Amino acid sequence: MRILPFLMLLVGASQVAAQNPCLQLVSGIDGGVDLAFNALFVPPTGITVETWITYDDASIATGLWRWPTIIRQNTNPGAEVWFLRVNAANTASRVLIFAMKTPSGVNNSVSYPFTSGEFAQLTHIAATYDGQNLTLYKNGLPVASRALSTAQEIPNNGGAIRIGNGDPSVAGIETWNGRIDELRVWPMARTQAEIQASMNEALSGVPGGVLTFNFDGHYIDTSNLLFGTPFGSVNFGVGPNLTQASPNAINVGVSTTTCSRAIQSLAGSLPKVGNTAFSLWAIRGPTPARSPLALVAIGGQPAPSSQLPFAGVQLAFDITTFLTEVALLPASGVLGNTRFALPLPNALRLIGTSYVFQIGYVDALCGPQGIAASDGLYFTIQ
Repeated sequence: MRILPFLMLLVGASQVAAQNPCLQLVSGIDGGVDLAFNALFVPPTGITVETWITYDDASIATGLWRWPTIIRQNTNPGAEVWFLRVNAANTASRVLIFAMKTPSGVNNSVSYPFTSGEFAQLTHIAATYDGQNLTLYKNGLPVASRALSTAQEIPNNGGAIRIGNGDPSVAGIETWNGRIDELRVWPMARTQAEIQASMNEALSGVPGGVLTFNFDGHYIDTSNLLFGTPFGSVNFGVGPNLTQASPNAINVGVSTTTCSRAIQSLAGSLPKVGNTAFSLWAIRGPTPARSPLALVAIGGQPAPSSQLPFAGVQLAFDITTFLTEVALLPASGVLGNTRFALPLPNALRLIGTSYVFQIGYVDALCGPQGIAASDGLYFTIQ
């Protein structure tokens, strides 16, 4: 795991407790990390929350109320939008739960009963919500799922994110009891293959609104530079040995400005040769009822500033380096997300080649000439 060079000056060497550090907290002792509200915390078009954890269930006593929490969005009592925690209650129960609140205020959840000592060693867990399905993963494999009757966006009720703790009504009872490392929040429900492709990588500098907390002696999201503030008793322990990784990708251009929400492009994992799970995403696009067709376009270089719009949209790639396009039908999923699978062969000749990805939609309600487009994702294959 790494501390970015410019971050070393910010956090100071005194905060680095160990090689491969991670957060370490103890149930009953109040502590955690807070981040002031940011719209990235509540992506309307689904979510993936993933992290490496340990959990000491042996030290959770019966008769004491405990809800050890990995992460919670909105700490106001009863106002949480989503959270990932253990529901120990006052019986020392062993149930991992991921909950998501609907716009109408209903809490839907999926739970995984685990055995004594199951999380004593560092374990990767992930939770996804695609608008209609909640799924929990352990070490890249699904262990629990729940399908809802209707698709619903994630509501934006404001509120801070709290890591390693939850509802502050009673100090300490929702403090996590173990370690937390490489905590990431993606603005869409990633596939199982995408989760497996990057679970053993320590990610930073990921574009597209992805939050990456490495906890390398600091509390900073290393993709968007959001700064967390520790409170109470927070220590650094030893985390997993992961491969340092960055996607070598940036967003270029702008999405169609006449849309009610900006269509954002990003990748579901790293563009590496041999990564058969690699895919390109566009989130916050039109829902299928509004858009019967989408086009994925790929160019070789970003557009120059002098390039004129095409069909009312700004092309993110240099039109003279246009390579190919693919039609997608249906254009997107129930919440307006589009995923285009682009498995990368294990071909060394691809290393160092760069591409610009952009997706356009037939959308009479949004685009100035009936077409709306995302910004572009410019990436180099590793």
